[in-house]
Amino acid sequence: MENVTETLLDLKDGASAYICGIEAEAALCNRLSDLGFLPGEQVTRLYSAPGGSPLVFHIMGQDISLRRHEASAVMATPNRADAVPYCKAGVLAGDEAGCHAEAEPTFCTGCSGCHGTGCPSCGKSYGNEGREAGELTLAIVGNPNCGKTAFFNAASGGHERTGNYAGVTVTSVVGHTCHGDTRLRIVDLPGTYSLHTYSPDEAYVMRELANDDIDVIVNIIDVNRLERNLLLTLQLLRLGKPLVCVLNMYDEFTQGGGKLNLKVLGQRLGVPCVTTVARNGIGISTALDAAIEAARHGIQQLPGEVVSCGTSIEDRHRVAKSLLQDIVVLPQRSRSEKVTSLIDRFTAHGVLSIPLFVLVMVGIFWLTFEVGAYPMDWLDAGVAAFSGMVSSHLPQGLVCDLLVEGVIGGVGSVIVFLPNILILYLCISLLEDSGYLARATMLADPLLSRIGLHGKSFIPLLMGFGCNVPAVMATRTIENRFTRIVTMLAIPFMSCSARLPIYVVFCGAFFPGHSVWVISMLYFLGIAVALVMSWALTHLLPHSSVGHLVMEIPPYRIPHAKSVLMHTWEKGRQYLRKMGGIILLVSIIIWGLGYFPRGDEGLTPSQQQEQSWLGTVGHAIQPVFAPLGFDWRMDVGILTGTGAKELMVSTLGVLYDCSEEDAEAADATEASGTRLAKVLQREYDTPTALAYMVFALFYFPCFATVIAMVVEGGRRRIALHAIVYTTTIAYLMALATRAVCIFLAV
Repeated sequence: MENVTETLLDLKDGASAYICGIEAEAALCNRLSDLGFLPGEQVTRLYSAPGGSPLVFHIMGQDISLRRHEASAVMATPNRADAVPYCKAGVLAGDEAGCHAEAEPTFCTGCSGCHGTGCPSCGKSYGNEGREAGELTLAIVGNPNCGKTAFFNAASGGHERTGNYAGVTVTSVVGHTCHGDTRLRIVDLPGTYSLHTYSPDEAYVMRELANDDIDVIVNIIDVNRLERNLLLTLQLLRLGKPLVCVLNMYDEFTQGGGKLNLKVLGQRLGVPCVTTVARNGIGISTALDAAIEAARHGIQQLPGEVVSCGTSIEDRHRVAKSLLQDIVVLPQRSRSEKVTSLIDRFTAHGVLSIPLFVLVMVGIFWLTFEVGAYPMDWLDAGVAAFSGMVSSHLPQGLVCDLLVEGVIGGVGSVIVFLPNILILYLCISLLEDSGYLARATMLADPLLSRIGLHGKSFIPLLMGFGCNVPAVMATRTIENRFTRIVTMLAIPFMSCSARLPIYVVFCGAFFPGHSVWVISMLYFLGIAVALVMSWALTHLLPHSSVGHLVMEIPPYRIPHAKSVLMHTWEKGRQYLRKMGGIILLVSIIIWGLGYFPRGDEGLTPSQQQEQSWLGTVGHAIQPVFAPLGFDWRMDVGILTGTGAKELMVSTLGVLYDCSEEDAEAADATEASGTRLAKVLQREYDTPTALAYMVFALFYFPCFATVIAMVVEGGRRRIALHAIVYTTTIAYLMALATRAVCIFLAV
C-alpha cells in the first residue's frame, strides 16, 4: 500500500500511470480485470464527459469509460516498478480466495479423454444428436464489438444486425448453410469478455456453450486488441471442445503497421488461427474450412503452458503476454483513432456535446416526418388509385366490399407509412455503425443514474423507438436486476415505429404545418414520463445499487453502406410481413364484425357499422372513454391496438369509408396527408385528436412486448404491472391533455 500514490480518479487528462490493484466488489473487480485493468498495465486518462463523469481511459489499445467512484477503486502508481499487485482487503492477486478467483465451468473442462466426439472419462457427449447426419454446429464466441455478427452474416448469408457498440447481439441467432459438401449450423452468441456469470448475457453464453450439440467453437478476435481478447480465448480452451481462432479486422491491423506471426501463435495456442475482414467477406471461406477440419479431428493436444494456466485472471494475463512475446508488432495510432480523438472533442466531452446530441435527435425526427411525408403521399395516392381500380372492375357486393374496405382500406391505411419507418431505421443504423451510440450512452449516464436507471439503459431505450421487443431483450446487458426491470418498465413509453402511423395521420389532419414539432413533443413527452416513473420506482421500491458503468468506447468508423442498407431493408421487410400477416388478418376480422349482421338496405354505411357486432362492442365500452372524447370507433381502435399499435390506424381505415367522395368533402379544410387524415379532421376536434395520440403513446405494450417482458423479467407479474400502470397513465395523461386543450381553447 505504501507504494500506491493515487487512484485513476486523481489522474489529469493526458496523464498515465500503472495499475497496481483494485479495491471493489467481486463483480466490478472481475469486469475491470477482464477489460485489462491488471497489475503492471499502463493506463492513460483521456477525458471526462460534461459534468466530470464518466471518465474515459486508454488501456490495452482500447478506450474504457468509468464512473468517478469506479475510477477511484483502481489504484495506480506513476512508476512501473512500484506496481505491486493487491486486491480488495489486501488479498494478493492470484490467491484463489481473492476477488479474481473464477468459478470453474459446470460442464466438461477438457479432461484427457475428451476427443470431440465423446468423453469416456466424464460421460459428456459432443455428437450430432437431434440433427441431420453430417451437419456440424459452429458456435461463434468473442468479445463485444469484435465482428461476430458480421462473420455470421458473411458465413451464413444472414441479415442480423451489426453495430459499432457492445450489446448488439443479445440472444443466440442460428443460421444454416452449406460449405462445400458439409452442412453447417452456425450459432451467433452474445458478446462476452469472459465466462463469468455476473450478467445475464454472460450466463447465457455459458449455458449455450454447455450444449452438447456444439461441435466447434469459432473464437472471433479483434486483432487490434489481441492481448485482451486472448483472455477469453484461454478460458474457451479449458472447455474441452475443438476451437478455431479467427483474427478479425486484419485490414485495420496491417494498415496501422501491425505485424503478427500467425503460424507461431497457432502453435503456441495449439489451435488453428486464420485472419478475416468479416464485414467485407474476406477470409470467411478459409475460416470455415479450418472450423470443419477442427471439428472432424476433435481436440488436439494443447501446449503445456496453456493447459497449466490457472483460474485467476492474472494467470491468463501472464500466459497471454507470453503467447505474444516476440511475434507481434502492435500497430501505430491509426487514422481512425486520430479522427476519433478529434470528433470526441465536440461529441463526447466538449461544451457542444449535449447540444449536438439534442440536435441529432431532432434531426432524425425532421427527416422521418418531413422528408418522409413526400413518399408517404405518393404511396397513399397509389393505394387510392388501386382501390378505385378494384372497385370499378368488380361487381358491387360482398367480395368487392371485402377487398376495397377490408383488405385495401385496412392494410393500405398502414402501408403508406413504410417510408417513415425506413427513414427512422436508416438514421438509427447510421448512429449505431458510426460508434456514436456509445458516446450517447456515456452522456446519458449522469442523468439516468440520478433517476435510478443506468447509462447502459440508454441503448435499450433508444432501440425502443424502433421496436419495443428487441429493446426489452437488449436489457440483458445491464448487470443489476433491479435496474434491468426498471428499464423494461420504461421502454413501453418510447414511441416505437408502430405508433408512427397514428401520429402522422392525426397530425396530418389537425397540425398540417406543425407535424414535426407536435410529433417531437410526443416523443419527448414519452421520454419525460419514462424518466419520472423510473425515478418513482427507484425511490419507492427497495433495491440494491444500480451497478457499475464499465463500457468500451469504440473508435468512430464510416458506416458500412451494405450493412446499413441491409438492416434498413430488413426492418422494412418485417414491416411488410406484418402487413401481410397480423394487419391483414385483423383488418378482415374488423371488417367482418362491422359488416355483419346486415341491416335494412336503406341504411347508410355509417348506420350499418353502428348496428353491427363491432358497433355493439364499441358502444358497450364507450362510457369508459367518454370523458376523453372518444367515440365508439376510436374505442374499437384502442382494443385492436393491444395486438399491434398499427392496428389503431388500420381499424379506423376500415371503419371509415375513405372514398373519393369523403376526400372531396374534406377539400375545403386545411388537412393534409392521407385520405383517412382528411376524414378524421372532419369527424373530430383538436382536443380529442391530441388526447387520442397521447393515449396511444402510453397505453398497453403490444402482446409481443408483454411476452418479451415475461421471458426477460422471469416473472409474469412484471408484464402485468406494465399493462396496468401504462394504461392507467395513458388514461390520466389523455384526460389531462384534453382538459388543458379545452381550457386553452386549442
